[in-house]
Formats: sequence, C-alpha cells, structure tokens
Amino acid sequence: MASLTAQTYPEVEIILIDDGSTDSCPAICDEYAKKYANVRVIHQQNKGLSGARNAGIDAAKGDWLTFVDSDDTVSPQMSERLYCLAEETGADISSAAMADGKPTEPAMTPQKALAYLLRENTSLSTSACGKLFRKELFEQLRFPEGIWFEDYATVPLLFDRAKKIAHTGERLYHYRDENADSIMRAAFSDRRLEYFTVSDTIEAFLSEKYPDLIQFARTRRTRYAISFYKQWAQAGGKTAAGKTLVRYIRKGILPYLLTPYKLTSKAYGLLIAVCPPLAVRLFRR
Repeated sequence: MASLTAQTYPEVEIILIDDGSTDSCPAICDEYAKKYANVRVIHQQNKGLSGARNAGIDAAKGDWLTFVDSDDTVSPQMSERLYCLAEETGADISSAAMADGKPTEPAMTPQKALAYLLRENTSLSTSACGKLFRKELFEQLRFPEGIWFEDYATVPLLFDRAKKIAHTGERLYHYRDENADSIMRAAFSDRRLEYFTVSDTIEAFLSEKYPDLIQFARTRRTRYAISFYKQWAQAGGKTAAGKTLVRYIRKGILPYLLTPYKLTSKAYGLLIAVCPPLAVRLFRR
C-alpha cells in the first residue's frame, strides 16, 4: 500500500477492494481511507480477483485505470510514467515491463502489440497489471468472473479496442512471484485446465480478426500444456487432467519444436507426446 500512496502523479485515485477478507484487511483499508483523501474502500462479498477488479472499474471516477494485485508493489513513478508515455505516443494503453525480455517498439498497432504479447519473448505480458488503460476501453467489457486466467481472457480484447499501445522496458511493476498461493506457483489443480477454455476463446477471436497470429496462440497453448503436465506429474498424476494435457501437447508438439522456446521445454514436450508414463517418472524425481 505504501507504494500506492507514494505515487508521484498528483491526481491518483486509489480504490481498495475488500473482497470478503476474513482477516484484519478490511480494518486496515478503512484506516488508509481515513488517512488519505484520495483513498476509497469498497467492501463486498468474495467474488475473486475478477470480481474485485470489476468493482473497481465500476467505481472509478478517472479516465484511466491501472490494476495492482494485493501482494505486489509498484514504483512510485509508475502512474506518472505510464500516463506520460500514453500522452506522448497517443496510446490508449501504456505498459511497463514486469520481467526481462526483448525490447518492443515504443508505440504499436493492436496487431503488432498482440504479436509481441503472444510470442512471449518480450517484456510485454498478458497481465492486466503494470498497464494503464483508457477507461472507455472497458465499455461493455469486464474481467470474466469465476475462472482462472482472466487476464489472458481480457487483455487481448483490450488491445484490439485500442488505437495504439505503448510499452516501455522499465520495471515499474514488481510482481511477487515467491507467493506460494499464486495460481502459477500453487500445487497443481485441475482448474488449470480452464486455461484451455480461455485459449480456445482467444483463438476464435484471433481467427476472426488476426488470423496471422493464431499460431502464436497455439504455440503458447502447447507451452502451458507442457508446464502443467510437469506440475500434474509432480503432484502425483492421479487425475484425468493428464490425458487432456497429453492431447493438447500431441496436437501442437510438431510446430512447437520449430519455435525459439527453450530446448528443455521442447524435449519435455516430445517425451510427453511419445511416452507419457516415462515422462511422469522423470518429473516425479
């Protein structure tokens, strides 16, 4: 919270969403609202990450929106830097790096930005965090509630609605990936298969508007299937999810072998496709 109240941009509205917290967080949020005039608190029953973000979108008074997850921190200059970047480039979305990666163009069309995003080899990610969105992009669009991978389901659609997307390689958002409760670090759950439902939706969207980018989405799908299969095996490999993951891996392994992804990931994918039981034994070591 300290990194939010320390923002150098003078007109930041901070909306804290108490999403049915059962600890001391609601009282802490209320204390911040008493202390800072630009802080507001919304208390609601638990609706998950998407429900919390959607409540913030509905309540926001400004023309621009950014999202910060509860475990993360941001640079004090993030709001100012992203706003200036959007103004300088005429972009409807400005983005900052959350991880290292190859540089992108400073200002891009939706198709160019989606290509960078889907290829996963740059610092432009599908996360809704670390980005500044013009609020009007969310007209008739909200994060889907009740599913995982809500960012991947939403950010490509927001890029499509923007006239221009700007990106900087500056690390202005600091994601705490050591959080054991995060979706990607938590123990395997069959809910990870929701990724493929989201991926199917995004592929259908790309097929209609950006057919040249479909293969990037399919390659990304294969990479996730390989990663999830490894986690599934390490968790015991006792659910039917394994068969679903093998099916997705076999479907995409050949084009995946021709991509720039890591050689170890390709080798794992090929092993899973050819001999899943052997892959399970390897991953359980």
